[in-house]
Amino acid sequence: MKKSPIYICFALTLAMFTQCKNYLDVNNPGESDDAFVTSSPEETYKTLSWCYGEYRTNVAAGGNYNFQDPLGSDAEYMSEFPTANNVIARLQPEATAIGSLATQYNSLNIILARAARIADAIEKKGVLERAEGTDVWTQLYGEAKAMRALCGWELVRHFGDVPFGYENQYVQDYELTSRFEIMDQLIADLQAVEARMYRIGQGNITTERLSRSYVHALIGEIALHAGSWQTIRTDIGGLYGDVQFETKGTDDGLCKYARRTDYLDYIRIAEQYLGNAVNDAEIRGPVNLITTDSRAVNNPFQAVWQHINSRRSSPESLFEIACAPGQSSEHPYSQGRPGSNNGAVAVLNTFAAIRIIPAFFYNGYEDGDKRRDVSMVVTGSDAATGREALMPLGAGTRIGGGGPAINKWDQNRGDNPLIPNNGNRASGMNYTIMRMADAMLLLAEAKAVLGTDNAGAVNLVNQIRARAFGDNTHNISALSGEALLDAIYAERKLELLGEGDIRWDMIRSGKFNERAIAVRQQMENMMAGLATNGYYTFPSGRTISNYIWTKHVQVNPGSTAAVVTQESTDPNNPALYPGWRGIYNWNAAAHAAVSAKNLAIKGLYTYIDPDGAEAAALVADGYTRVNWGIAINSGTNPAMYRAAILDGVVGRETNAPRYYHPMPLTVIDQSKGKVTNGYGLPNR
Repeated sequence: MKKSPIYICFALTLAMFTQCKNYLDVNNPGESDDAFVTSSPEETYKTLSWCYGEYRTNVAAGGNYNFQDPLGSDAEYMSEFPTANNVIARLQPEATAIGSLATQYNSLNIILARAARIADAIEKKGVLERAEGTDVWTQLYGEAKAMRALCGWELVRHFGDVPFGYENQYVQDYELTSRFEIMDQLIADLQAVEARMYRIGQGNITTERLSRSYVHALIGEIALHAGSWQTIRTDIGGLYGDVQFETKGTDDGLCKYARRTDYLDYIRIAEQYLGNAVNDAEIRGPVNLITTDSRAVNNPFQAVWQHINSRRSSPESLFEIACAPGQSSEHPYSQGRPGSNNGAVAVLNTFAAIRIIPAFFYNGYEDGDKRRDVSMVVTGSDAATGREALMPLGAGTRIGGGGPAINKWDQNRGDNPLIPNNGNRASGMNYTIMRMADAMLLLAEAKAVLGTDNAGAVNLVNQIRARAFGDNTHNISALSGEALLDAIYAERKLELLGEGDIRWDMIRSGKFNERAIAVRQQMENMMAGLATNGYYTFPSGRTISNYIWTKHVQVNPGSTAAVVTQESTDPNNPALYPGWRGIYNWNAAAHAAVSAKNLAIKGLYTYIDPDGAEAAALVADGYTRVNWGIAINSGTNPAMYRAAILDGVVGRETNAPRYYHPMPLTVIDQSKGKVTNGYGLPNR
């Protein structure tokens, strides 16, 4: 490899003091120089495509469950117990290992260094000096800058204050950079390039490429976080320079919950750019909230996920990380509808780390909300038998336990579930990084914080609710201040369940601890009711009981077609209600003799006296009584629920939530004492 600095790519990672690979693995080292890489737009994009591939393989994937974001909120948790996989999700930084997220940290730094190098090479080519306008070179330049910004933003969001800005240079002395300085730089970089990028639909740019459409939303997202509540370090004097803060709670000597005093300046930026992404057709392009559905089921919200499960981009997506059958994909393996670890149909091996807190499952959604069954499910896929299977409450993974799970990603569902793939982590389903509904609700949040357009914020929320209910009868009324913000955060929870956003909403709101304490108390009330009465009724009117009754039936007798059910609003049909479940007929040899594949469920939302006449009649009709809520108070399950659901708040009710991951040991060791992990994270 050549020794000239121009051919050296350094990142603050394990490879910090070793030379990175050339742009691409090539036979002739001379092929990796700037002239070759920018010899044509096609060659430049080949190099840039490596960044997308690395992000997919080692940032989005790899079993990290979206950096544990969906595993620790007041709606989601991880039911694998005991485990160290979710200690950051539980707010237990002292229990993690220093190398727990080294792969993601290293990859983010390497990608942003590669992207910065590409942008620099394009600058040197002189193509940006042409008259103002957009062409393929300005798009590639903006794309490289946006890739660097995306990775920088991921570093700040997940690791806090990190060394930054040292890429593509030989460094032997470095230190932490304030996250606020980093976010300012990322916002400025994106503002400088967005106007010369293609929006989605121009220049063959799709939702699988970084575009002007997404960059506006990304600027807004970064600015909204920069101006919101977050946990900052207090163990390093002067880290944040002249930035002034207002704080909540107490300082534990390591960190505090804070918001910069000039936060409104950032919220205005967020409103402007999120507004562009949502409302300006010249910027957002063809991306829109899906509000119609030509299918008989008429559920526009589910149509978003039908696209993803069918291995195509959703018209609602502003940015997706592209996958293809045979490529590594955590959807649905880590985050989707559960399956079983059985070789009969390997693709049904779905671990399903994200589970729904039972209190939210029963109390979260209003009746008539079409998002409920699309988002949550109590059954999974038994690959051994080809049958739909109930997932017991309590500790467990796959269909062996864990209770309600995310239903948005399901190997059974899609226009053609039999698309060939090569294993249980190779479905080919794209990662949705941001979709229009998310951007709309972020915009509503910015408007509510500013307080200058409360009607606009309410209108955005009501557009989401109108889609969810199919009419305007469930619109929220005119609100302002904290009441409006609370309504927006509540709507984001319903809309974005399992997508990795709720935890960040809790942090930004400044009410993380209050929400954590509230959901833990809901669970305690439910557990007490089950233990005392055998059931517990939530404010929603839905009841969780110690027992439910199930039997296998065939929804479409005699048919060889799919038996995946669609939406049902008839609670009297136990095989179709809740909806959006069942199992596809995979035609495996082990499944051939099984006719009754669907699971009918009685008593899921209402109490049935186990010693009463209704229970006896169900047994006479072929139903079996199975344990449900009673499992929550059995064995180690009470300890599991109390630990897995944000137990790091206990004893720290007035302290800042600690949700960051540790930087790797090499970054600590090579910094000459200037870089350390804070927040109670390990440094060895």
